[in-house]
Amino acid sequence: MSGAEGEAKDMIAKLHEEISVAESGLGGAMMGIADSYMELACGAGRGYGVHAHYRESKIHTGKPLTQLAVDLAAWAADITAKAADLDAKRAALKQLKGEG
Repeated sequence: MSGAEGEAKDMIAKLHEEISVAESGLGGAMMGIADSYMELACGAGRGYGVHAHYRESKIHTGKPLTQLAVDLAAWAADITAKAADLDAKRAALKQLKGEG
């Protein structure tokens, strides 16, 4: 195996690991934001930790919602950035494997 082949294998292994970690984190973030939206809409999420704040302020309480919506939009923007990074890593892995 040449040095370039060894480097490619190392990069593939590294990307596999990074993708696995990113998928796990992104999945958790998506589940978390979904739960917060459920709490905000009707109090139907898990209702503890960070989500408790959304349950306490759900739409039907009449409390101000704008800041909560802004917070969730910022969270969604962070998820979008993480998803774009994951897409880029998947594309790089595909290219390294010669599938692209």
